[in-house]
Amino acid sequence: MHPHVFLLLLSSGVSSYFLPQKEMPRLLNKTKYALVDEMLCLLEAENGLITEKFSIPVHVQKLNCAHNNTEIFIHELKKIHERPCMRRVEKDMEKLEKNCNILKKSSLNDNSCLKKVNSGFSRFKQSLEEFLRWVNEKLDCRNVGRSELGLYLDGECSCHDSWKSHRGFG
Repeated sequence: MHPHVFLLLLSSGVSSYFLPQKEMPRLLNKTKYALVDEMLCLLEAENGLITEKFSIPVHVQKLNCAHNNTEIFIHELKKIHERPCMRRVEKDMEKLEKNCNILKKSSLNDNSCLKKVNSGFSRFKQSLEEFLRWVNEKLDCRNVGRSELGLYLDGECSCHDSWKSHRGFG
């Protein structure tokens, strides 16, 4: 094969057809990052002193309450907009809300979904992490991602590549 043709195939992505199956997920992951994984990483990395009081939903893993819970978390994240990484989590929550069917507004009106309790940041963070892990179990949410180009444009937030570290590539 001529070098020009090989380079053209490589740059156009056709080369993925010739890669061994085990290399395929790694190649695909280079261009798409799971939103929930990023959010969990950013939340875990936020250890600064935050003195705000937050509301957290009581029924974090109740299917009927998923939309309400999302709105509560987005509203509460707006309280700490001066933290760039938490602002990123807020934007990611908004993207999840648009792209996950379970987070769409339901026609069911369940009054238990309106119940909230007050907490400090550590409990709020723990509740949000629990909600995100639960959301990530739902297939349509697990696949929501962002391209590599959309990551941390402000340069103030950084997360390790969890895909690499969990699979021994990093």
